[in-house]
Amino acid sequence: MTGTEDVNPPPQNGTSPAVVGLLATIATLFIIVMLRETAWVSGTLALAFFAAIALWPLDCWIRARTPAPLHWLGHAAALIVMLLVFLLFSAGLLYVAQQVAEGLTRYQEPLHNLVTRLSQWSQVAAGQEGGQGGTPLAERLVEPVIAVATTIMQSIWSFAGILTLLYFLVWLMLLETPSLTAKLSAIASYHDGATTRRIVDATASRFRRYLVVRTAMGLATATLYMLWLWWWGLDFVFVWGLLAFMLNYIPTVGSIAAGVLPVGLAFLQFDPVSAILIGAGLLMIEQVMGNYIDPKLQGQQLSISPLVVLVALMVWTWIWGLLGAILAVPMTLAIIIAFSRIDGLRPVALALSNARDLDELKEVTAP
Repeated sequence: MTGTEDVNPPPQNGTSPAVVGLLATIATLFIIVMLRETAWVSGTLALAFFAAIALWPLDCWIRARTPAPLHWLGHAAALIVMLLVFLLFSAGLLYVAQQVAEGLTRYQEPLHNLVTRLSQWSQVAAGQEGGQGGTPLAERLVEPVIAVATTIMQSIWSFAGILTLLYFLVWLMLLETPSLTAKLSAIASYHDGATTRRIVDATASRFRRYLVVRTAMGLATATLYMLWLWWWGLDFVFVWGLLAFMLNYIPTVGSIAAGVLPVGLAFLQFDPVSAILIGAGLLMIEQVMGNYIDPKLQGQQLSISPLVVLVALMVWTWIWGLLGAILAVPMTLAIIIAFSRIDGLRPVALALSNARDLDELKEVTAP
């Protein structure tokens, strides 16, 4: 042989995709378990982070129009707004729970009669003799609902401790935001610093847009609900409108619950045909608002696949409970934006979003 030849190919410097995928799966499962085990801390921190993002423009606007010694007014105004929002939502939940608990006692007899008929029909369909199975079944339906309403009222008072912690976390985050922004700008010449800055900016802008759209959609949906139910003369019209507004922040399941509850009351207050018509009207309102108005308000913004929204709702509810249900969409938006900045995870971000290709994903996740 006149020359030397390599018998074996040179070793590859990179890690195989299978190893990368395995490590990513292990890391994901580890993070999910840690978030679930530290739900009280991690969930509160996540809520404080998104609250600070939402309040930062108000804080910044006031500080830009006041002298340096009065910059604390921006923090104070932001914290007052946050406190008012949480007090209003807590008062709304308390009012709804109280009205539902009182209303169930009023409709206990119609509910008993309805359940008795359903029990008799089911027994006849099963080839059994009609009995008195409706009474215990009716009681089993009423008592758990009253217990849930009582639990909600009690949990509102226990939420005061979490609210106090959340209050101070948001305050400290608002205080640290100018310093953090300066630090990110200082290291923006480095790749990681610039990427982190873009992720934070994009997440903040998308979350604020999401919050504005959800609030507008909630107000519009609640107004239409109340007008439709008032026209039919259904009881507790304001309760159903308030519930529709608050549940609007919980994707998919919230809108279903906001429609099922008044329809269930309609079956007790009216005849079945009227109840079905009421339910059809509420369903039409949801379809128009969700399929036509919502996309118009969102515009050319990052959106999530409906299937991904449902899965994300299940996962984050399992991790953080009710808080996870509220933060499911914001957390998924943050994940999509972060993954879109990482080459190896960009296909995952594309799969989670409604973007059709990587170019569109890059456009909708830009700061």
